[in-house]
Amino acid sequence: MKNIVLSFIVAISLCPMATASDIAISTQANWWSQTAANREMQEIANNVTTVPVTLFTANEQEALADWVADHTGDGVSDLLILCGVFPASIYPGGNAQPDGSLAELFLDDGNCIINTGDWIFYVGTAGNNGVEGLPNIMDISSMDMWDDNTPVTVTAEGQQYTPSLTNFQTYRAIHIDSLEGNWYAELILALAADGNRAEPVILHNSATGGRIGVFFQTYYQDNNPRGEVISEWINNWYLKYVASDNPLARSPNPADSTLITQTWVALSWQAGDLAVSHDVYLGDNFDEVNEGIHESETFRGNQSLTEIYAGFVGYPYPDGLVPGTTYYWRIDGINEADPNSPWKG
Repeated sequence: MKNIVLSFIVAISLCPMATASDIAISTQANWWSQTAANREMQEIANNVTTVPVTLFTANEQEALADWVADHTGDGVSDLLILCGVFPASIYPGGNAQPDGSLAELFLDDGNCIINTGDWIFYVGTAGNNGVEGLPNIMDISSMDMWDDNTPVTVTAEGQQYTPSLTNFQTYRAIHIDSLEGNWYAELILALAADGNRAEPVILHNSATGGRIGVFFQTYYQDNNPRGEVISEWINNWYLKYVASDNPLARSPNPADSTLITQTWVALSWQAGDLAVSHDVYLGDNFDEVNEGIHESETFRGNQSLTEIYAGFVGYPYPDGLVPGTTYYWRIDGINEADPNSPWKG
């Protein structure tokens, strides 16, 4: 039997947060000067004023580890910024603890780690991790970042959220086609002409809620506007969508591009933080689902429940789903008391 593909149409898929985030910065630099790192990280601390920002020097790695431990399991997405060096206090050097490190627990708890400078997780403070660091943290064995002098062009999202970002050449880009499992590129700020190599970019794990990001992984280019661009990303995107109420439906189950072999399916999702009910769209016509017109046959009604079946009598496609077909679905959050409703999910 041919497989059936389910594709979930999303705007930005984010996790709900209870309170505002805290931010920690490990200022120890690699691939750019310590002087520049101190300057640019202080710029972030100066520009991000609505949440606490704590800077940790190379001599304060144990204090950083305490911060990471304290911010794991607190129900909030907190942010850790690295400057090209992965502190051994949260991930023992030389990949001595490939699983279960403080850093991995922090990430898997729905927090975010971003890096600017050398290849993320490659350089440790007690023996380099090499190419194994990133695969260990992401649990993707083939994940790497080999690139040199790759031109990237600012995307529409890059222009919107990081207006100071301009086209540049990255040395270490994320290869989108290397992502596996629950990882996907959530926000691409600049992209190579091949449509595959992205940087800056935010990766999201839809199962754990964890995020990994890279910004200006360039070789001794101390004049990159790292502080300015990262500050803009924090203020315009991270704090807006991750550290506050998120009205968008998310965590689709089945996940995007899931192949199913039966002729029925149970669809479920996590409600947006402000939604009272949900407009459900489901069909094999992408444009009709994406446009979200109530008069379209892809509109399946409004409901308060966060699940719906298809392929059974009394539900959409009562005669069963058709093998070899791609179906698209989308959930809009509805709250008639909020002028911003509906929220396209």
